[in-house]
Amino acid sequence: MTSAYVLDSHLSKFGKTDSDYQSLSYETANHLLKKNPGFLPEFLIFACMAPERYTGEIFLPAKIKEDLGLSSLFAIRSETASSSGASALHLARYLLLSGKFKRGIVIGTEVMSRLPREENNLLLGSVLSSQQRNLAMSMAQGGALTATRYLRDFGYTRKELFRLSKKLHDNGLENKIAHIQKNLSEAEYFSSPMFSSPLCLYDISPLSDGSCALLLETDPTRLEKDRKRIEITGTGHGLGQVNGVPGGLSFPASKSAFEQAYTESGKKPSDIQVAELHDAFTIFEIIAAEDAGLFPQGKALANVAEGITDKRGRLPINPSGGLKTRGHPVGVSGLAQIAELCKFMNENDSDIALALSIGGLGVNNFATILEAKK
Repeated sequence: MTSAYVLDSHLSKFGKTDSDYQSLSYETANHLLKKNPGFLPEFLIFACMAPERYTGEIFLPAKIKEDLGLSSLFAIRSETASSSGASALHLARYLLLSGKFKRGIVIGTEVMSRLPREENNLLLGSVLSSQQRNLAMSMAQGGALTATRYLRDFGYTRKELFRLSKKLHDNGLENKIAHIQKNLSEAEYFSSPMFSSPLCLYDISPLSDGSCALLLETDPTRLEKDRKRIEITGTGHGLGQVNGVPGGLSFPASKSAFEQAYTESGKKPSDIQVAELHDAFTIFEIIAAEDAGLFPQGKALANVAEGITDKRGRLPINPSGGLKTRGHPVGVSGLAQIAELCKFMNENDSDIALALSIGGLGVNNFATILEAKK
């Protein structure tokens, strides 16, 4: 049976760039292709959310293909808001499993720094329903509703939220491509601006520029002998209600995606050894960990406080720093999670990994299971 392997990946520095989408995509993909001579993609999938709004660029897959000097191939764009990178990865896997293609490149790029924060927030909030927008609701307020209920229902305080944010900032300090590299103190956390109670500045991911490219193929023999053969063994997708009521303690779209990925891979929650979970707001890591069955409902934040999910803990979650500190170029994050997991698996004993990427306010979600094969 055909399988899909992640051959290699490359991440740009996340933060702010003077490049546009086309240039940054070329730089990232060209670096990766030069590193892997002889790899001839048969398809190119480009992931992004809104280049037309951010930089006014259109028709990017064809232009990027031209810049890379590739021959004619199947080129298409995938857009599912903040899960665009993951949707592109899943589409690439489906193309490989179909037998029509043997290898391809997936590129995700976002240049968000050109718009002021106010315009950015309006653009990102456009994924909300008209009813939610009529109430002047923002994405951060949606996250805050969930955080408020979680803390209240399970008896936590902002002290535990600080511990979660501190973990992510500590991980970001060790990630050379991270947008935020800061040794966060408790005093800084509690004196920072409150964006939407109980979420403060250090609970919300930054607006980032960045790019990621992955090479996928059905033949793992091209891999260097000192690197693990990492196969995508399970994918799952859930599509919830755009008009759903925010503030829930679970995202049905995530639970559906996890269930499908577990079933397809033949794995169960107890098999997972490392995870990258969408944390545009810190509380989302907690909700995702519980939706994935990694912890019982109401217990994930306690496990963070106990160090279980630290980078060197029993079950590392977001060892890259997550969206919170690595950065969140929205159309890139789903791909970046996979690149970071592959890096972590090659540097550690972990051989089974899980990723979750969320589109919108928990609506269009993608789960991915990676397995290192001997």
